[in-house]
Amino acid sequence: MRRATWGLLFLAFAFGCSGKAADHSPPQSPLSLQAQQLQEKGHRALTLGDVARAGTIFEEVRRVAEGLDDRRLVAETLNDLGGIADRQGHPADALVLHQKALGIAHDLDDKALKAASLGYLGQAAQLLGNSDEAVGFYRQALLLARELKDRKLEAIVLNNLGLIQLRQGQHEDAQQSFRQAMTLNKELSEGRSLASNLANLGSVLEESKQLSEARGYFEQALDLDKELGDPEAVAIDLRRLGGIAELQNRLEEATGYYERAYASYVALKQTPKAAEMLKRLSRLAKANGSDDLAAHYDAALKALLP
Repeated sequence: MRRATWGLLFLAFAFGCSGKAADHSPPQSPLSLQAQQLQEKGHRALTLGDVARAGTIFEEVRRVAEGLDDRRLVAETLNDLGGIADRQGHPADALVLHQKALGIAHDLDDKALKAASLGYLGQAAQLLGNSDEAVGFYRQALLLARELKDRKLEAIVLNNLGLIQLRQGQHEDAQQSFRQAMTLNKELSEGRSLASNLANLGSVLEESKQLSEARGYFEQALDLDKELGDPEAVAIDLRRLGGIAELQNRLEEATGYYERAYASYVALKQTPKAAEMLKRLSRLAKANGSDDLAAHYDAALKALLP
């Protein structure tokens, strides 16, 4: 799975959001073996962040699966392709693909495949902004995940459900969801997901005006993201820590965090976000009465956005 910049965990599993082994019999033909190998190759590409290549590979898996009339593999691949569509900013297309996968799962009476498809449907609905629909899918996926003892899927759904609760102002429910997800991800040693849980819990506490507690969780997320080598997440953590320091009127500390976030965004070639950090830095400099320093940041901003 990969973390979205606003805290959502994208589903991405070799089979149906689950750590459980698939029930496939050993490959009986060269085409079956080819499909299995391609599927694994697609997931490796996705893990490395090569979304376009993964999509091309999954399309080939779908072609082979349909030729073999392997309906379970077809459904898995529909979910994979829907996940690609989500990452590429097309959640409406993803929703259609996941609905087809869910239909096959019902036909096969495959609970693991149903849980996977429902989780993916929740993700697509959430990205479309259909919160109530997403919650409905997530609740169903959560029930099945717990029945199947699929802790990996349970943790992802809890995290994403917590984001909806946060946006709806249900802070206590959001905290509970993130803490439950955090416990599961610690047990599973899922570092990237745990870092997301920590940052999301920090966001709940920030909105609840518990700034010192929020700062502690953002610091933990930063340490873990550095350890995992996730530069985009590091930049986000630094920006969030700068925001907390600014709210607490620790302007020198906020400046330090924003400068580090700016450098991270420049390295990532994310110009709009780098520009936002320069705007914040200029604002803080002016608040401190440092007009020369503010002019320096303004000049850097002008050079960045000519």
